[in-house]
Order: sequence, then C-alpha cells, then structure tokens
Amino acid sequence: MARDVVEAAKCKNCGRLSYPTHFYCPACRGTGFEPVPVAGEGKLLTWTRAYALPLDFSDLYITLGIVEMDMGVRATGRLEIAEPRIGARVRARVGKVRETAGKDITGLIFTEV
Repeated sequence: MARDVVEAAKCKNCGRLSYPTHFYCPACRGTGFEPVPVAGEGKLLTWTRAYALPLDFSDLYITLGIVEMDMGVRATGRLEIAEPRIGARVRARVGKVRETAGKDITGLIFTEV
C-alpha cells in the first residue's frame, strides 16, 4: 500500500520536531511523540546526482536534495528540478520515487516554487 504522507515526530515533552523519527528526542531524551506531516515549502540546502543506482532503477541517475523545511525539519528527497540551485525555494509532495519488485516506493519529491 502506497503512503500518501511522510511524517516527522513532534516530542510530546518539549515540542521539538525530528525527521526521521528517533527513539529518543535529541533535545530532551523524551520517548513520547506525535506524528506531524512533512509538508509545505522550504529552502534547498544542498543537492547531488547519484549515478550508481541499484539494478532495478530505470533512470540513468537521480537528483537528491536536502531541504530545510519551513516547518522546522531537514528532509532528504528526490529533486524534480532540471538545474538545482542552493537556496532555491522548493515545495514538498509525496509521490512515487521508484518501483521495486512490482511495488511503488513513495517518498518526498521536491519541485521549485
């Protein structure tokens, strides 16, 4: 089943957002979390192109970026931008990032605003 949301974790003790989810809050070591959708816009911090991909990838390469989301977390995802620029404003959505063994794998996809 494909997921239509990617979630960060909000610590119930101190309110810090973490992505990906941790067993303990990095700020207060709390263990209670509530899910928060990773959504909206952010700023592209860095990016790279990966050419050495698993055999089941049909792409020649993929472009990945790390984005500082306005909501307060950093997230890695696939960039759908022809010429990425550090500092560019991007919008996150969840979509198919690859297919393996006949199943869609979903994740974050960033497009320029």
